[in-house]
Amino acid sequence: ALLLAAIATLLLWVFNASSLDLRLEAPYYDAVNHTFPWRYAWVAKFLVHRYLKYALICAGIGVWLLALALKLGHGPRWLVGHQRRWWLVAWSFVCVPLLIAGLRSASAMHCPWDIDAFGGYAPYVDLLTASPSGVPPGHCFPAAGITVGSWLLAFALLWYPEHKLRSYGIGLVAFAIAFGLGWIQQMRGAHFLSHTLWSLWISWAAIVVMHRLLGARKEHAQA
Repeated sequence: ALLLAAIATLLLWVFNASSLDLRLEAPYYDAVNHTFPWRYAWVAKFLVHRYLKYALICAGIGVWLLALALKLGHGPRWLVGHQRRWWLVAWSFVCVPLLIAGLRSASAMHCPWDIDAFGGYAPYVDLLTASPSGVPPGHCFPAAGITVGSWLLAFALLWYPEHKLRSYGIGLVAFAIAFGLGWIQQMRGAHFLSHTLWSLWISWAAIVVMHRLLGARKEHAQA
């Protein structure tokens, strides 16, 4: 909880006190043609934003099937003692995207391609600054696209605290996947870096809370 609070404070300070979002987004904008070249690139729009997304959704469905199988007394023997932890991962697949979508619907912040510095209509504002009157809400914060991958952070707690190094390794891989999804969206002009980092923060905070509510830490997991 203290670490989450410290990271939130750091994010608020960095992106409120600097123009880091705009400076990191600028290299991906073609000022001559007034567009983000990566917005319609096949690799970004289809391979990552569509096909990889479908693959991760299928993985989430697979986790639900496994959690249900364990609940019914089936599944691999080496997963005995992991039922609550698999339910944590399963519920993360559902709750993390829903939470981000709810926050996004109430957000006034805009996507980069809607910002006037990148050919759009709205001024850039950070999380602590209100949008000018007359500017419609952008509903672009936090980043929603990465939630197809940020729920994977729950895998870091499958073997925690019995196997901490394994948990750290899995957590880093999950973070890299989710952050990579966010960076692709940043290249497309769909999100700023702050949108991605806040989405990751919210995802992890939600997973930690669910971990507590499900009593997953009390479960005596095997190897």
